[in-house]
Amino acid sequence: MFENILGQQKVKKILSSQIKSGKIARAYIFMGQDGVGKRLTASELAKVLNCTTSDFLKGEAVSCEGCSSCEKINKNIHPDVHFVDFVKQAELEGGDLDKQKIIKIETIRYMQKEVFTKIHEGKWKVFVIEPAEKMNTAAANSLLKTLEEPPENTIIILLARHKETIPKTIISRSQTLFFQPLSTDIISTWLILNCSLDSNRAKEIAELSEGSLENAKRLMDEKEVKGFSLWRKLRTQKLYISDILELSKNTARSGALECVDAMTAEAKKEFRIYPKEVAPALELLNNSRALLLKNVNAQTVLDNLFFDLQAL
Repeated sequence: MFENILGQQKVKKILSSQIKSGKIARAYIFMGQDGVGKRLTASELAKVLNCTTSDFLKGEAVSCEGCSSCEKINKNIHPDVHFVDFVKQAELEGGDLDKQKIIKIETIRYMQKEVFTKIHEGKWKVFVIEPAEKMNTAAANSLLKTLEEPPENTIIILLARHKETIPKTIISRSQTLFFQPLSTDIISTWLILNCSLDSNRAKEIAELSEGSLENAKRLMDEKEVKGFSLWRKLRTQKLYISDILELSKNTARSGALECVDAMTAEAKKEFRIYPKEVAPALELLNNSRALLLKNVNAQTVLDNLFFDLQAL
């Protein structure tokens, strides 16, 4: 069971045991960084519960992958399995996906209408909310009412990177399963088998990926590697002045504008999740890019940028 999920042995063991015993929680919080299998695990759970070939109540806690139910869930078109995320919210609003920053109460109310309708063709209704930590207060309070008395054969799964902004009342009504960062060996092996990378390149990317397969896939692009590495180093490591100056000099030689653009791409990805924390850094990067386009000395621009990013 859950053969498609990399690592996460503890999570898989817990879910497998619950499925086989029929004691499935009505609400889960899958907690962990992006790219470690949270969404895929939610999808796999939905397939097991709704598979028309296997019956988990008879101890067949697997999905066949070939029935109409499994195929529809794989294509995200099953009428009883709903992903309540920024994509769905943009669709409901007829708006721009890039402008979605929080999960709003209107989106949760849409979900609640679906929760209380009859099951269309499956055995269980499954609702996956992502990113759960981005629900505003009104949305979270509205969701709480559903968690208190969920309909029969309904599961709500919240996917979150952290729990700081999730109300304690929601946490107390859900079972939290923690997803760990993937090991370097797991990621490098996956890259070798699925992306035809040699072992050295795969290991390099895996070490930079911070345990996230999602990061690893992006880092196969050389520009992504450079931007990701610089961004992480300046934002998470305490560097000596001499190290910053050396890093600035080497970056200026290799292409200052290209590196600033690559770092900006990384900053924008984080900005969608942590806008207040990342906004100052994004402003620094945009200002530095403007100076480089005006042909201001590249190393001077990077010196100032790198020191300012460290100070943040």
